Amino acid sequence: MKRILTLSFLLSLLISLSAQGQATTNITGAVFDDATREGIELAGIRVLAQKDSTYVTGTATDSEGKFSVAVKPARYILQVSFLGYNDQYINVNTREKTSVGNIYLKENSIMLSEAVVTAKAVEMQVKGDTLEYNADSYKVQESAVVEDLLKKMPGVEVSAEGKITVNGKEVKKILVDGKEFFSDDPKVASKNLPAQMVDKLQVVDRKSDMSQMTGFDDGDEETVINLTVKPGMKQGLFGSAFAGIGNEDRYEANGMVNYMRNKTQMTALGGVNNTNNAGFSDFASDAFSGNRPRGLNFGGNNGVTKSINGGFNFATEHSDKLKWNGDVRYGSTDNDVSSVSKTRYTGRNQISTSDRWANNKSDNFGANLRFEWTPDSLTKIIFRPSIQYNANRLFQETDEEILLDDDALLGSNTSTSFNSDGKGTTLSSRLEISRKLNDNGRVLSFSFSGGLNDSNSDGFNYFHRTYGDTAKSDSILDQRFAQDDQGYNWRAFMSYVEPLSSKLSKTKYFLQLTYNIRNNHTETDRNAFNKDEFGEYNVLDDEYTRNVRNDFINQNVSLNFKSVGQKYNYTFGLGLEPSSSKTDIKEPGQDKLNVPRKHFLSFAPNAQFNYLWSKRHNLRIDYNGSTSQPSTLQLYNGIISNDGINTTVGNPKLSPSFQNRLNIRFQKFNPEKASVMMLFSRFTYTMDDIVTISTWNGNNGRDITYQNIDGNMSGNLRFIYNTPLRNKKFSINTMTFGGYELQNTYIDGGRNRANILNLQESLGLQFRSDKFDFTVRGNLAFNSTKNTSSTDNDQQVYNYGGYGSFTYYLPFDFTLDSDMQYSSNAGFAEGFHLEEWLWNASLAKQIFKAKNGTIRFKMYDILDKRANITRNTNATYIEDITTSTIQPYFMVNFVYKFQIFKGGAKSSDMTGGRRRDGFDGPGPGGRGPGGGG
Repeated sequence: MKRILTLSFLLSLLISLSAQGQATTNITGAVFDDATREGIELAGIRVLAQKDSTYVTGTATDSEGKFSVAVKPARYILQVSFLGYNDQYINVNTREKTSVGNIYLKENSIMLSEAVVTAKAVEMQVKGDTLEYNADSYKVQESAVVEDLLKKMPGVEVSAEGKITVNGKEVKKILVDGKEFFSDDPKVASKNLPAQMVDKLQVVDRKSDMSQMTGFDDGDEETVINLTVKPGMKQGLFGSAFAGIGNEDRYEANGMVNYMRNKTQMTALGGVNNTNNAGFSDFASDAFSGNRPRGLNFGGNNGVTKSINGGFNFATEHSDKLKWNGDVRYGSTDNDVSSVSKTRYTGRNQISTSDRWANNKSDNFGANLRFEWTPDSLTKIIFRPSIQYNANRLFQETDEEILLDDDALLGSNTSTSFNSDGKGTTLSSRLEISRKLNDNGRVLSFSFSGGLNDSNSDGFNYFHRTYGDTAKSDSILDQRFAQDDQGYNWRAFMSYVEPLSSKLSKTKYFLQLTYNIRNNHTETDRNAFNKDEFGEYNVLDDEYTRNVRNDFINQNVSLNFKSVGQKYNYTFGLGLEPSSSKTDIKEPGQDKLNVPRKHFLSFAPNAQFNYLWSKRHNLRIDYNGSTSQPSTLQLYNGIISNDGINTTVGNPKLSPSFQNRLNIRFQKFNPEKASVMMLFSRFTYTMDDIVTISTWNGNNGRDITYQNIDGNMSGNLRFIYNTPLRNKKFSINTMTFGGYELQNTYIDGGRNRANILNLQESLGLQFRSDKFDFTVRGNLAFNSTKNTSSTDNDQQVYNYGGYGSFTYYLPFDFTLDSDMQYSSNAGFAEGFHLEEWLWNASLAKQIFKAKNGTIRFKMYDILDKRANITRNTNATYIEDITTSTIQPYFMVNFVYKFQIFKGGAKSSDMTGGRRRDGFDGPGPGGRGPGGGG
């Protein structure tokens, strides 16, 4: 019996020891600044074996300074470090105690005053819904603007026109320290603000004001960039001015003054140039689009643009209860552009080649205001009024040759001349009110908005077509037109949120009931006149003259449920969306045609799911759907446009379309490795999509109209990874993209499905040091289009190339900067093969004792190899275009910066005390984004 008891005891002891050998425990604690008692984020936590001080594992603190690291039971040394603070070493025996409590780090004045370079700052990281870039990690010239900084950041793309996309999403706004900067025009900030003022650049999918009030997503989300200003520049006045002159009559001049004090920001800026830097967006009315012929885009790298711009932006907090901001801006552009294009049409052996030239002049004025009033802790009121005015003048000439079945007798030649002059004004406002009915989440909210628009344009349209078959008579159109567009819209929205859980419950539940109604009323009055026997435009052309009115009403009643837990939250709901549309058409000499009101009913479900492993590791899934109405021009019962070859007419029988959207986002930031991994997926499916329908006419042209069709869809997947290498001076980033799109249309009565596949890969390497920086990047893109109605226009094309840039910091404050981009393609039409080497370089010298002046000599397109070739593909045609662009030039610039900061801070304070190499201190606890100071 004793032997059995002894054996049982030994066996139990053995099992217990074995279990202890496999078990782990967590060392927990929190790190704080000894002076401010604030938590330090990204402080480095290193666990060392007590017997020989070898490294065991490590982590970094979260946004509140807390940490938890898993280890086996044993004796350890805990090393806690952060740049600018003295390290602390703590002995820990995890068999007896696992919590080290609060750790207070004291500043190290020697480290703060000296530049100690031992590790690299975190380039980018994830913080919940925010992707944050460390601006100091991406080197740009002293005179660079925010756009130059954006172009160096992984996942960010800046088009020739200045449109910014981050991970495939277009950026709608740029904020400065959380305050709107020139409202809805991100180009103002990207092309004017100096890059050196930026501390961190944060990308966030920001919910609407109403969503933030109710706590429920209303689908009105927008991608915005928030620029955080370096601490040394937040109390005082700073600005810059530069001027340049070069050969080929090139010139540029720009000035910006920024004032910040406490909770007030003010910015005044302006500039003039002819180097294709528009500065502001062209916010001309969409009403003009129906009067423009096809073929050319304006701005960006297309043609040569002269521009003048100026604006003033302010944001202030009058008191804790009242905040307001606004902007006024003016922009003027004058663009000359020419192009050569070759178009191949699906389902028909027809090729057209064209030469076009155009001049487009526009003047734009806009003013926006935003008031936010919180009269008490339970109520919030937001009011947004705005006004926009624009004037547009366009002249375009086109020569087009059409060849059918390689037979000149079946072809034709057309000369077209078009000009128009238009003006438009838009007024709009929105009032939003939200009231908390208790402190547990019961909220009642209202929104009222509306607007007026009025635009008019007039001009001339002339074309002359000759045929290879001499038996056919020439076709001539010589016409003057005048068009007035007017409209108004209003919207009312109500939301009631009821909490379904107690205040003390860990998991919160809410129910939301909403009602939304909106009305859009539009009217287009178009008159066209032909010449009389005296050559005057006095004969009304009944075929091109119409008055069209449309009234569209859309309602939505929805019920939504939301659950919020510690690690996850989700929302799902269902909306009932009735809508109706009524169109009236008045033609010359005829009674008004009253198209009966059409009624539609849609179901609008929505769902969101968020899972958070941590603040830097999360998954988000969103689904929503919405209704879109056809435009007044698309509902026009007559000829919308005639460019001499193609005639477009409207369709008053169109129905609204309904689009389903699914978005998936996965993000993970590893603080220990300073690496970021992101995965984005997007899928759309549209019911009753409004598409163009083409029918070939007997004049080698197309009769085009609009029709509803089901089945159009698109989907894509984007993977991004960024990490430093073992040698911290190097980092790599990669972006892999795959996309598929199905486009449906009808050609000559037969349905065509275009299956479009797009694959892309981009891989980059970056090196930074105190004296030398360089970046190299390679890219490859494959595009395949296959049509079901005909294989003649199926295509497989490649675009590939590389990019390299370097900056060399020379003695005596000289800086040499150069970049080169190589681009090529395969599979394009003959004459559109791309073989481009674009090489730019500059040499700059800092001057003055304070080094706040710079003289720079720059050269653009040194090899004279700049090309501007693009391809447009859809279910109807494939078009290759070569567009004129600015020619090689050199320029001499003078740049001057000034600053007056609180307490007499020096110029070096503009960088927040950081070195220009972007290195921030030892280990994983460097003063990276969000880190303690």
